[in-house]
Amino acid sequence: MSRILEGMGASAGRALGPVRWIDWNIPFVSHRTINPDEVESEVERFGQARARALEHVSRLQAETTHRIGPFEGKVFESQAMMIEDPDLIRGTLSYIRDNFVCAERAFDWQALEMRIRMQESAHAMLVDRLADLHDVRLRVLSHLLGHGDPSDLVTEGEEPSILVGDELPPSIAARLDPERVLGVVLSGGSRGAHGVILARALGIPVVVAVGAAPESIEDADRLLVDGRTGEIRITPSPQEVEGFHRAVAQATHRREALRKVAGKPTKTMDGVHTVVQANLDLPHEAVDALRLGAEGVGLFRSEFLAIGRREIPTEEDQFEAYQGVVEAFPGREVTLRTFDIGGDKFPLFLHLPPEDNPYLGWRAIRICLDMPELFRNQLRAAVRASESGNLRLLIPFVSTVEEMRRSRDLLTETYASLGLTGSGIRIPLGVMVETPAAVETLDLLAPYVDFVSLGTNDLTQYVLAADRGNAKVGKLYDPLHPALVRMYRRVVKESARYGLDLSVCGELSGDPLGVAALLGLGYRKFSVSVRGLPEIRELIRNVSAKELGKLMRKLDRLESGDEIRRALAQYLADRGVLPEQSPVELSKE
Repeated sequence: MSRILEGMGASAGRALGPVRWIDWNIPFVSHRTINPDEVESEVERFGQARARALEHVSRLQAETTHRIGPFEGKVFESQAMMIEDPDLIRGTLSYIRDNFVCAERAFDWQALEMRIRMQESAHAMLVDRLADLHDVRLRVLSHLLGHGDPSDLVTEGEEPSILVGDELPPSIAARLDPERVLGVVLSGGSRGAHGVILARALGIPVVVAVGAAPESIEDADRLLVDGRTGEIRITPSPQEVEGFHRAVAQATHRREALRKVAGKPTKTMDGVHTVVQANLDLPHEAVDALRLGAEGVGLFRSEFLAIGRREIPTEEDQFEAYQGVVEAFPGREVTLRTFDIGGDKFPLFLHLPPEDNPYLGWRAIRICLDMPELFRNQLRAAVRASESGNLRLLIPFVSTVEEMRRSRDLLTETYASLGLTGSGIRIPLGVMVETPAAVETLDLLAPYVDFVSLGTNDLTQYVLAADRGNAKVGKLYDPLHPALVRMYRRVVKESARYGLDLSVCGELSGDPLGVAALLGLGYRKFSVSVRGLPEIRELIRNVSAKELGKLMRKLDRLESGDEIRRALAQYLADRGVLPEQSPVELSKE
């Protein structure tokens, strides 16, 4: 019987393989004192180590940009800033000059102080940067101590395996080979950590926030890791191993079959037409989305242009990015979400002190309206790009009518500034319904919007008071909770009442059970991850919208999301379209 550990899923996918422990720590930093006449030579040693570390970071950024992508390469900009941080430098030099300790001990002490400050801040962005600080510490100390490149750790060994460790520094993540690193299990970490972002971009399943539990994993153990649910099975049974291999074979066969029907319409068995679009994080993902049959872009996240930048993104940089995606989908909708920054995504140009509760703080449309220069650049770039196709603008994190009114006014001003008043060019403007306030006041928002996009991720955490990034309350985060299902139904009714085009772009639209539920509630337009396009389109073709409508009405009185989930899983099983996991695994119990 296998043992089960639970963490937080950070990169979707399942992996099976032997354990490989990775310890990417400097084993020992000596407390070596120096004579006064050695001070300046130690200062020089520290300066040289910093310079070499900066060179390595620059090289890693270039390599990552080439191998993975420009957005992923930007994660190393924060490391460069840490190496050049005035407090880090000043504190290290003070230890050398005032306490007469060697450069490596002085730097190690100062890095520790910096780590403690970041941990105590409780700011989501700073906590996510702990692995970056660890990476910088490791790199500078390696140069001071004459050690080799710490990222060589992941290039050693031949057998494909699952890495287990405390954190995943970005410099190591950037060199991971998906053919040899099947998955990653971390005692700490978070979904927003840079190393995890890189692993996710490489398609490697990752589970984070397992706590002290990995200590129970022995070197000889094999692990079965689910990067979606966060479940880890230690020494899986022969039956579980067989089930894994069978699921992999079935998934491979299914993907190949689905590619052949990528261009066909997505209709339910009873002839109900649906639209399945793609969520894009980066412009280059448009190529794969088209290949897999995306019927447009339901969510084009624009944050890649802001994260890691020291300056506000220029109008021209934005225009080129938006126009490229619009031109890739001629005649199809491309829905551009305005900057959803703040929360756990703070660009360097904001220069903000930590917030006590960033997810309820200064973010998204609140920032854009308070920083007109930032917002106007984006609006001008979007309007110009719309001349090349069907571009729509989506405003995130709306909680008041005034926010939509001001957004529309600024868009009107943008037309005038570009000399387009009366030209007939008008970008459809939509509201992302992801706050309880937006659900409750959709009738008041309706005069100011052309379409509605349901954002289930944030809506779930705000309705249930459960931080989706907190593993301790992970079981409470349930997008199929009865309260939320009732809200989804209300959004459908209100959108129809006011003639508003309606879609859903949260993670629920990429979950087979979620899509089944949404179809039954009346949703007909979905936006999902590029990787999830084939599976979701196949599922829709094999279910009946009428049957699901009846089922969801029957489920109105159920008391928990698990009950709803089991009923939907049974329906899909009866239809022969149950996803890879069993109904039991799909339950949140």
